[in-house]
Amino acid sequence: MKIESTLKFLALLSLTGCAVLDTRGHEVEPEQVSALQVGVTTKQQVTKLLGTPSVVSPFGNKTWFYMSEKTQRRAFFSPVVLSSTLTRITFDNNDVVSCVDSLSENNRQEISHVHRETPTSGHSFGVIEQIFGNVGRFNGKDPDK
Repeated sequence: MKIESTLKFLALLSLTGCAVLDTRGHEVEPEQVSALQVGVTTKQQVTKLLGTPSVVSPFGNKTWFYMSEKTQRRAFFSPVVLSSTLTRITFDNNDVVSCVDSLSENNRQEISHVHRETPTSGHSFGVIEQIFGNVGRFNGKDPDK
């Protein structure tokens, strides 16, 4: 009985001992965000203070996003998000900060994927048709002549 409980303990220990912490993105500290002044801070000052943004809006380069995420993965299980932050900085036409927003994992929304398929016309070949599909198609003539 003692050997059995020892084996269970070792199996449990091997699964829980393989935790991997991973930090991705550009983490912005709250003190850095509070240093940004709406109507005063310029793009160049934001770059000096926070560095290059994670993502720049493709629509006019007026919105910058700084994103980060901390995850933990144990053994072969899917990663679990421990914390995530997103800081959005919007600039006006003079490249001065006009708005600063910070979101955390509490503001996160799950988006479900659509699993529909678009029907296409044509014929799908089965395995047998693929294997024997060319039998009898060759008549010995060279198609390049």
